[in-house]
Amino acid sequence: MLKWSEAGGALPGHLRSPTTARVKRPLRLLLVSSVAFGAALPLAALADDPTEAAGEASASADADEGGDSSGAGTASEPEAPLMDLAAFDRAAERAYPGMRAADARIRAAQAQLDEIWVSPFFQGQVTAGFTFAPEQHGSPIFSPDSQVPVENPWQPVLQFGIEGVVPLWTFGKLGAAREAGRAGVRAAEADRHRVRQQLTFDVRRAYFALQLALDLQQMLRETMPRLREAMEHVEDQLAEGDPEVDETDRYRLAAALAEVEARAAQIEHLEQSSRAALRLLTGVRRFRVPDCPITRVDARLLPVERYVESALSERPEIRMLEAAVRARESSLDIQRAGFLPDIGLAYLFRTSYAPGITDQTNPFVIDYANYMQIGAGLVMRWSIDLWGNAYRVDRESALVDDVRARSLEARIGIELEVTEAYNAAMEARQREEAYDRGRRETRAWFIASAQGVELGTAELDDMVDASRQYLMARYSHLQAIHDTNSAFANLERVSTVRVTERWEPSCD
Repeated sequence: MLKWSEAGGALPGHLRSPTTARVKRPLRLLLVSSVAFGAALPLAALADDPTEAAGEASASADADEGGDSSGAGTASEPEAPLMDLAAFDRAAERAYPGMRAADARIRAAQAQLDEIWVSPFFQGQVTAGFTFAPEQHGSPIFSPDSQVPVENPWQPVLQFGIEGVVPLWTFGKLGAAREAGRAGVRAAEADRHRVRQQLTFDVRRAYFALQLALDLQQMLRETMPRLREAMEHVEDQLAEGDPEVDETDRYRLAAALAEVEARAAQIEHLEQSSRAALRLLTGVRRFRVPDCPITRVDARLLPVERYVESALSERPEIRMLEAAVRARESSLDIQRAGFLPDIGLAYLFRTSYAPGITDQTNPFVIDYANYMQIGAGLVMRWSIDLWGNAYRVDRESALVDDVRARSLEARIGIELEVTEAYNAAMEARQREEAYDRGRRETRAWFIASAQGVELGTAELDDMVDASRQYLMARYSHLQAIHDTNSAFANLERVSTVRVTERWEPSCD
């Protein structure tokens, strides 16, 4: 990560290792004031990070995992695997429950479409029965038995039947139902794409937040020891009665140290929250990240019209809206076809067998005990509720207009969202470039003022101001890099246009 030697390496030798207490005290106070001011910069932008909620939900897991900045395991455990951004993204696609839920919705929609294709042709029913009846003998003219001869021996009676209608022509009802089913499948597939895009964005955002937290922690780790040393030195000088030191200096150091420790706690919270978010999103419980400083993603932005055009044609939400409109239109087609009849092929087979009852072979005599019926033919079914169907058509027509209007409204919202994401990305990139220039300029100012103090041509106050501005610029630059990378990731999510070929530059 970042090294404090970026600033200290250029200092003259006697400033890095002063030989007198008079020089040592101001230089330590210089580091104190600069570190405190830089660490006290607002962390409000970090508080908006979406990983915060996930981190709070996984606080107990974080305690078990440990807060090592490299993510390595303890000595008794094998080393945690090294995971870069691409590895996290692949793991998230395999493990995230939202992806499995989206796949299940696709299977459900496809099963519904298959049902629409098959079910109309099997709208028949099979009936069967078994009972006992008393024996009855005779003919249609004479029988020695009474009408209900319960005193006769009882014999079994078996009955079986199958009947149904196969649709031949429905005037568009079946076709519209199938189109609605296909729209459902397209909507489910688009929803899976939406979930995948959001998951990729969440993983990138959590990863960039972790990189920022690790870099800020490295900066504080390299400065806080010097701050504590300065505090101890001032207390020693106060105890010795050094006239160059008073209680004001100690108060200043104590306040600065407390402020830096508070900011360190916030940065620790950001790190733990980011790690928790990555664990929850990817299912990887233990991991290490590459020991690389956060850098700005190399991206070349196109004109905003290109992103808007792509979003309005390729966004999964757009495809879901188109599917919803098509499904509503299909429902309207079904209701309109309700004014017309359904024509189909009806079939029938029924049989009954009662061995204890005399079979009447005369076809003009109805025999409920022993018979066989076979039939097939064209049938028509036509609902005469035409008046009520007219109102149903009006309702479906209104619902189609509603979905179309909502679709147009959503397109407006998507265009605004893409425009806002594009402007945010442009602003973040310009801000990062400006802070980078400021970091280089303030570093040069800091080195020049340090050399001036060495040569006696500059005051220590000048060096304090220079170091303060340098630390401000370093902190702001790190935050701007994080904001820029997150803005690029969001722009790719909302526009579906690839922003860069590589989201994590190599740092070998």
